[in-house]
Amino acid sequence: ATMVLLVLSLALLEIVSVQAFNVSNVFGSNMVLQRGSSTVIWGFGNAGATVTVKFSSATVQASVQADGIWRAMLPPLQTSKQPQTLSCTSSDGGSKEFSNILVGDVFLCGGQSNMQYTPHSMAGMNNATAEIAAADKYGDGIRFFTVGMDTDCGKAVDCTKPFKELNPNIPPPPCRGGHSCREPWTPASAFALGGNGTSWNTFSAICWLFGRDVYDNLGGEVPVGLISSNWGGTPVQVWTNGTGGVLYNSMIAPYTVGPMALTGALWYQGESNVGQAGYYAVGFPQMIEVWRTSFKNPNMWFGFIQIAGFAYSHPYGNPPRPETQHSLAAGDLRQAQLAALALNNVSMSTAIDTGDWSNIHPPDKQNPARRLANQALNHIYNKGLSNVEFPFYAGSSMSTTGTTITVTVNIETGDGKKVKLTTNAPPAATQSSTLGQGVSIPRNDCVTFGIKSTYPEDCGYPQIWALNKTTNQTISLNASAVIGSDGSSIVLTVMNMPDNITPLASSYGRGSWPRTVFFDEESSLPVIPWYSNFSNTKPWIPPFFEDDVIYSNLATITHFQ
Repeated sequence: ATMVLLVLSLALLEIVSVQAFNVSNVFGSNMVLQRGSSTVIWGFGNAGATVTVKFSSATVQASVQADGIWRAMLPPLQTSKQPQTLSCTSSDGGSKEFSNILVGDVFLCGGQSNMQYTPHSMAGMNNATAEIAAADKYGDGIRFFTVGMDTDCGKAVDCTKPFKELNPNIPPPPCRGGHSCREPWTPASAFALGGNGTSWNTFSAICWLFGRDVYDNLGGEVPVGLISSNWGGTPVQVWTNGTGGVLYNSMIAPYTVGPMALTGALWYQGESNVGQAGYYAVGFPQMIEVWRTSFKNPNMWFGFIQIAGFAYSHPYGNPPRPETQHSLAAGDLRQAQLAALALNNVSMSTAIDTGDWSNIHPPDKQNPARRLANQALNHIYNKGLSNVEFPFYAGSSMSTTGTTITVTVNIETGDGKKVKLTTNAPPAATQSSTLGQGVSIPRNDCVTFGIKSTYPEDCGYPQIWALNKTTNQTISLNASAVIGSDGSSIVLTVMNMPDNITPLASSYGRGSWPRTVFFDEESSLPVIPWYSNFSNTKPWIPPFFEDDVIYSNLATITHFQ
């Protein structure tokens, strides 16, 4: 009896240890593989088995390691719009074949709801009908994949450790309300993008517009693969590995097992971190570095979009903060986002002048996406496009004469060039902020409705900040602002300076709804808001952050509705 039990136990152990051959579910027919670098194809099987991978003219082999994972490295691939087949065969049985595969550039699009939202979601997208219809022209060159939500972290699924592959149990359409379904690798089309009329089963609008603009500007010769992996209402902490990184573990880590070769990553997130700017200024660059390390691409291009103007001064957050403080906190979060620019090979776009006061999800997806695509075209592809760099704060000086304070702020583009400033706002900054629906205002006007009272902080009016030496409190002084005589500086002035104060800093656009007054005359891009002391020359270093709450440990956050 003992021998029988032993034999049965060994047999059961052998059965348990057997792992059917498979290829990671991040791959599939219709996908785009990254060109120009060694490409890893990987999957799972029984330790010791040999896997043969064939693609194009290459045949490579790999052994299944003790952890049950095999990784086969293809040689650098050449750009190809000719559909090809990938086959993977195991020595102990089992095979997979994927067809209609292109070779080009692959981008990963992450963040929260403004990256997640499709052309039909919430307020929709400007010119959505025509934009969706036009997608039919791109099926032979653009492919996309939506990771999908419903991972149920903390409920049915343990997300405390990195996943080896995407959760295979995501239900098929229709999705649970507010959640995107998984969309396997799919050729671009009106139906796949949003022509089926549903709100949550289709692809990210921002990711699509970015990829389309890159594809068009490369002459339609380089296939583009787009991966949409995002979740509305989530803070940056859950997208970084380590404590609390449940969405990194479940929605990013599966791509790093190989890792998948990428050209770069896009990021549109930050709304859920308003009030945590001090943390974000450290945590966001840290997340970028983690992703680069995980993808074994230490200089991988990374592009982000600065959060849009919105009514953050409404009671918002948990617990709700005072309106004035929260409006400043929204401005500070935008500045904290800029800290990523201290890293190499990081590009940015902004939605400060394309927002919607009444909707945190503005329908103007085109301008932020186009701006980021233009930067990618220069920074990745060396296209030399003009008028794509934003004008930034680049240092300031302060002087006092009698009771007058004067601060002169130098403005330069991101690549260090002087700009010619104008107060003539371009159409994007003056059109309706709500697609003409309901009460609407031009985007560069200060809001005078919708809250009990309007605070100067809401519209980010120019201010000079000073220390009241009597009370030892920091105070703000409303300032006038004009273009300097050199045409490339902004001069802030405060008349009738109070007694016994010391000027400390200046700000412009530091608020919920930054009223954009100054633009680069050539590019029509808005001057990016700033908050800086007089010795600093970098746009991402403020004197301090307002109402900063540091949540570095979010181990309790495991599920998002």
